[in-house]
Amino acid sequence: MKPITTLTAGLALLALGAITGCTRTVVVHEHHYETTPEPQPEPEPQPEPEAAEVTIEVSYFHDSLKPWGTWEYVDGYGDCWTPTEVDDDWRPYSHGHWVWVDDCGWYWVSDYQWGWACMHYGRWTYINHRWHWVPGYEWSGGWVVWCEGDGYIGWAALPPRIHWDDRDGCRTEGVHWEIEIYDGCWVFVKHGRFLSRHVHEFIEPSRQSRGIFRRTQVRGCLTAERGRPMNRAIAYDDAERYTGEKPPRRKFKDERDHKDRPADRDDGADVYVYRPKVKKDQAQLEREKKDKEEDDRKAKAEREKKANEERVKKEKEDAERKAKAEREKKDKEEAEDKAKAEREKKEKEEAERKAKAEREKQDKEEAERKAKAEREKQDKEEAERKAKAEREKQDKEDREKAEKENAEREKAEREKKAKEDREKAEREKKAKEDREKAEKENAEREKAEREKKSKEEAELKAKAERERKAKEEAEAKAKAERERKAREEAEAKAKEEREKAEKEKAEREKAEREKKAKEEAERKAKEEKEKKEKEEREKKEKEEKEKKEKEDKDKEKDDKDNGNGNDKKDKDK
Repeated sequence: MKPITTLTAGLALLALGAITGCTRTVVVHEHHYETTPEPQPEPEPQPEPEAAEVTIEVSYFHDSLKPWGTWEYVDGYGDCWTPTEVDDDWRPYSHGHWVWVDDCGWYWVSDYQWGWACMHYGRWTYINHRWHWVPGYEWSGGWVVWCEGDGYIGWAALPPRIHWDDRDGCRTEGVHWEIEIYDGCWVFVKHGRFLSRHVHEFIEPSRQSRGIFRRTQVRGCLTAERGRPMNRAIAYDDAERYTGEKPPRRKFKDERDHKDRPADRDDGADVYVYRPKVKKDQAQLEREKKDKEEDDRKAKAEREKKANEERVKKEKEDAERKAKAEREKKDKEEAEDKAKAEREKKEKEEAERKAKAEREKQDKEEAERKAKAEREKQDKEEAERKAKAEREKQDKEDREKAEKENAEREKAEREKKAKEDREKAEREKKAKEDREKAEKENAEREKAEREKKSKEEAELKAKAERERKAKEEAEAKAKAERERKAREEAEAKAKEEREKAEKEKAEREKAEREKKAKEEAERKAKEEKEKKEKEEREKKEKEEKEKKEKEDKDKEKDDKDNGNGNDKKDKDK
């Protein structure tokens, strides 16, 4: 067992380091973004227990990521990895979901098997219409920059140019984000969808990113706290205010190997993470030192440039103040001469004004008399117009009131009927969801039991094999075991796809059968109804026929009785 001091030193080294690869030079002007309101204090973070130290070489990434993508050399960045099974509109940090962990802020739970590496180490760059991942040494919950505004929250993968410093955090001084990050690289979702479990179902298309980005403000990226990257540019309380619900809080459960991690890496209480320390070689440390010195040199040059601009600005302002004082003195002398001429002119104009005022007074009195008579005439006409308009308005209001009452009655009847239809549909939907939920829970329990049993059998077998074979045979066994697991995963995935397809087919066939049975029942009901109506008509016709025959018989009998009576009378006579 390693001493505690060695473990502490190893974990401290894990927090150090910058991103591998060369950086591209982008000449930008300093840009100041509007500051956002200072966020409310967050709950005091509770540090997670330190994970057992796991160390890997950077070459470990090559073997681990090979099944899901290709490696190629990119000028300026070195060996880079490109995922193969992604669509054209795919962007990093788009398939998964965000959770809050006190120890690091926002943590990205990726849906991909390779997410443990590419979403928590290194940087992404978009070259020749393809995404390339540049390996790195420092781990974080997600290397992204955040923005927010106009009902949207957005994030984008940091490019290789943004370096990490365990004291200052991400070095973003002088960065112009709209130049540094391509428009289509941003991932935007509406406030209410930020905490969705599968956020890729709700992200906006990349072609709309430019317009949305212009309506938002950049909130920043990762900061350094206790030597660790903290992903809290969007505060916990701000996320709760945006979404209307408390963001999910999780704790880390560290794994020693990414291969045996559970399929559901977020179980609602813990997230399963694999965050080994990536060992740096001497060449990398020298490159990082050189990059840091270069960044410091650029920052110093930027400060000197700013100080020089301030000095030139001050000298210019002093010259402008001096020129302004000279102009003010000259303007004052000209104003005094002008004031003297103005007084003389004013005295002359005053005499003319008095004479003119007298004439205007007389003209004004005459005009007022005429205007008064005109106003009285107009007031009378206006009163008549208002009375007429009032009567028309009252008539119109009465008509509108009657129409409104009729419309409200019709609307109430429609709403009542729509409400009844909705309630019926909701009852049917709820019953269907309950059935589906029960079936899903049974399937999940059976799957968990199978996985547990197979895992226990595999562990027992692996243990027996390790005791029985030498080191060379163990290595061959480990290789065979990896291939077997890959095949089993592929077979399980194929089986799951087949079961899903069969289930969907069964559901469609069931729906067809139900629809056919319903139509058959309706048809039979219709035939039964027609048959019943026909029997009733035949019964009615039969009754009418029997009634008519009875009437004919009664009439014939009466006629016969009348004939016998007449014969008897004739005989008596």
